[in-house]
Amino acid sequence: MLWLMVEVRVAAISSGRTMAETDAAPQDATPAPSAFDAITRDDLGLPLPDDTQFAYLNRSGRPEAGRVRELIDAWFAEYPAEHRKTLIGRFRSSIDDEHRSAFFELFLHHLVVARGGKVLAVEPKLDHTDKSPDFLVESAAGEQYYLEGVMATGRSTRETAAHARLNTALAAIDATPAPDHFLDLTVHGLPSTPVATKKLKRALRSWIAGLPKDETAKDAPGFRYEDHGMTILLKAWTRSRPAGDDARAIGVRHFPVTQIAPSQDVHGALKKKASRYGKLDRPYLVAVNALGHHQREDAVFDALLGTPYVSISRTASGEEKVEERRATDGIWYGPPDGQPQNTGLSGVMAFRQIDPWNFAGRTGVLVPNPSAAKPLLETGFGIDEFKIVDGTYRRTEGEPMSALLKLPAQWPGDQPEPVAPPDQAAD
Repeated sequence: MLWLMVEVRVAAISSGRTMAETDAAPQDATPAPSAFDAITRDDLGLPLPDDTQFAYLNRSGRPEAGRVRELIDAWFAEYPAEHRKTLIGRFRSSIDDEHRSAFFELFLHHLVVARGGKVLAVEPKLDHTDKSPDFLVESAAGEQYYLEGVMATGRSTRETAAHARLNTALAAIDATPAPDHFLDLTVHGLPSTPVATKKLKRALRSWIAGLPKDETAKDAPGFRYEDHGMTILLKAWTRSRPAGDDARAIGVRHFPVTQIAPSQDVHGALKKKASRYGKLDRPYLVAVNALGHHQREDAVFDALLGTPYVSISRTASGEEKVEERRATDGIWYGPPDGQPQNTGLSGVMAFRQIDPWNFAGRTGVLVPNPSAAKPLLETGFGIDEFKIVDGTYRRTEGEPMSALLKLPAQWPGDQPEPVAPPDQAAD
């Protein structure tokens, strides 16, 4: 067992009243409809740049895609019938963030049930507000608490739409026949309006037709296309052998250097949820799915406890004093002097890049709030957990999702190779 010590400030904990227990909603005996279309699936290829996550999963004929679809339908079958249709609709969304959000809620629901808990209500009604958290849960140990899921994408709705427009343009390039060359791509900026793909492809076909078919192609003038804030630059390299018209044209992608701040992505997501439902009568746990490609566990602590920094000063005797400190910008500790805040948020359960393909190989971590007005006692999730002992955080190791959900370690098998993330395709 691994123990990790992290100093925290522990404040007094208060208890609250207990509401009458709510019975779980009865399940509909009618077989649940599939979340997927009844179609012939013979596409064994990889995702295309403009494929939405649901569209690819829905059409793919790969064996592992079939296993994912089968399991997801089984999870939907155990979801309360009166809420199932709405969640399936969100899961089928052509907007990836909405699809991911719906899957994360489905995942959390199944995790509660698989670990011996009960979902007493979906979107439980609260007396003091018309807003509702995702679930009212009872753990296997009998503790009731509210559970809310949130996505940490680090992108606004406008940015998400711009990346989708860029992906449409990249898909048009990738589908343009270039049998004698593969293309070296660099992108700057994001399009503020839909890209005129027909115009783009006409210009691209004309440029490809004029390229030398020998190794001098790499020295030929490049292709440049600008459209409402987006600039696409292409160079050509000669293929070792001619390819068919259905071969992908893009062979190399260059990613501009970008500044990343994983803790800020998590901080922004948690800030929206920390006090969203006001004063609650039960503990309140927020589960965050951090989607950034550079997320790490430290980012969760930095978001909750404050940004770490090093303070260098001199004592009265002139000696240099070096201290590791945290800024007063955390979800749980704020200005002016780092006093506890958002005490209604009892804890945070953090995951990294949970999606239908990869969740089995992921782990999670549960971090309780040292100053929670209503502390979490026992969730029973079985993931990594930090517990407060003598004023410090001590870590206990949990198990990966495959073990917790009783799936093979390599489930669902070989996964499709990821397409270059759109947020790394533009600066």
